[in-house]
Amino acid sequence: MKEKKDCKIVQDLLPNYIDKLTSKETNTYIEEHIKDCNECQKILEAMQKDISVEDKKREKKKIKYIKKYNHKLRILKISLLSIIFIIIILFAAFPGRNMMIIASLQNKFKEYEQQSDNVYIKTLYYPSQAIATYDNYYKDGVEKHVMTFPEDNVTSMQYVYPNQSKTFVDGPDYKKLSIMGGQYLYNPLNNYTYYDSLKTLFVMSRSYDITTGDLNGKACYILRATYKKETTGLELYIEKDTGLVLQTTQPVSVNGEDRGIITIQYQYSFGTVTDEDMQEPDATEYTLIEDE
Repeated sequence: MKEKKDCKIVQDLLPNYIDKLTSKETNTYIEEHIKDCNECQKILEAMQKDISVEDKKREKKKIKYIKKYNHKLRILKISLLSIIFIIIILFAAFPGRNMMIIASLQNKFKEYEQQSDNVYIKTLYYPSQAIATYDNYYKDGVEKHVMTFPEDNVTSMQYVYPNQSKTFVDGPDYKKLSIMGGQYLYNPLNNYTYYDSLKTLFVMSRSYDITTGDLNGKACYILRATYKKETTGLELYIEKDTGLVLQTTQPVSVNGEDRGIITIQYQYSFGTVTDEDMQEPDATEYTLIEDE
């Protein structure tokens, strides 16, 4: 009776023994019993054989599933690559690329726009012998515009305040001062990539042919304005790193007469304008011109 009772106990423990869930002491008890019990030994072997067969079936199912999964994954990868390729082609052929470039330039421009309370901008015109050159200073809500007219040997300095402007003109044989009220200040930085909605951005992206280039050692995007797929002659060189326009080139006409191409270059210096730069000339040296 004792042996039958022991067999029953061992046989109940065999599933856990096979799964290695029994303790060291229990394992010793089972193994000692199996040495002397052919019946329990056969039952153990049968259980192990069944488990082995079942494991092989599960392994085959697992391999089959993995193969099926890998096949679907390959199809998915091919599909995704095809979609990405199509998107790239569409972006190259349609305004998507231009929209991304313009949006990026505007974001960079905004960083410098916050520094426009103290900035010096030198503006150069070509051909310079026919057009004025400008030195523009902005500090603490005041603007100073120095305009030089080489042909006439005339220099004009305009100081713009929130409620008035003063213009000092130095000629070959005269000094004149005019004062006007009702003036207003404006943003010194020109944002050629400004947009206020996706619709505006989309329209703008279709209005330019955008390439890359270099101007005075600075990497730029070159925006060539187009109308009905024809270039209008307007070109903008905008620095990639700052979003600031470095040069504009455009045709000039007066009363319908073609006057050639004008090129304007801009040079920027932030945080360098001093109170001395903004100092007005001595008004007593100038003849006041009364407003009409």
